[in-house]
Amino acid sequence: MSVRRDLDSDRGSGTVLVVGVIAVALALALGLGLVARAHVARVGAESAADLAALAAATALARGGDACATARQVAASNGAELARCDAEGTGAVQVEVTRRVSALGRATAQARAGPSWLREVG
Repeated sequence: MSVRRDLDSDRGSGTVLVVGVIAVALALALGLGLVARAHVARVGAESAADLAALAAATALARGGDACATARQVAASNGAELARCDAEGTGAVQVEVTRRVSALGRATAQARAGPSWLREVG
């Protein structure tokens, strides 16, 4: 009789264990989802910064408004231009930000200009 009572006291413990494992799995999935969103936003910000810098350097070389072009290209790629510096050498340095839902903002910088600048430094 005492063996039967011990078995009855363990009844339902497997359900509690399964619920705990499911809760941990859901928490991990949520965490991985947030990390993935942040990574996608960072890569998107880097692409937007690269494209904005290239477009701004091209506009500057053609006598146009480098920063206005950078702002337009950044916006077209889902980012916001935070800083734009057109250097006298023909190079342009930009910084863009991209919103990451409740996580904050992803920021990226890029610099573009004439190829001879690589040789000069």
